[in-house]
Amino acid sequence: MQRDSLGRRRDPAQNRGLRPLYPRLTEGLRSRSIRVAMSEWAWVVLDKLSDASHEPTKPRAIGQLLERALHAHETADWQDWQIRKEKQLLGKAS
Repeated sequence: MQRDSLGRRRDPAQNRGLRPLYPRLTEGLRSRSIRVAMSEWAWVVLDKLSDASHEPTKPRAIGQLLERALHAHETADWQDWQIRKEKQLLGKAS
């Protein structure tokens, strides 16, 4: 008897479940399934960006994109927002 990655017993004829579909995650990474609703345009852009990534799998590429977006949001503060708003108003006024 063999055992799969979750410890379940498998007969020698059962090859399904013995091999992981994706490489193991490195330390510090966690995988979760999420449901996301976006416009068709946003999905096309996400697919293009994730395909252009150098990550080994598409889930890791999408995770990197999300992490960058979260980090950009975290580092932005109200002063940056205020400066952008004033520049927009000045651009419209001229």
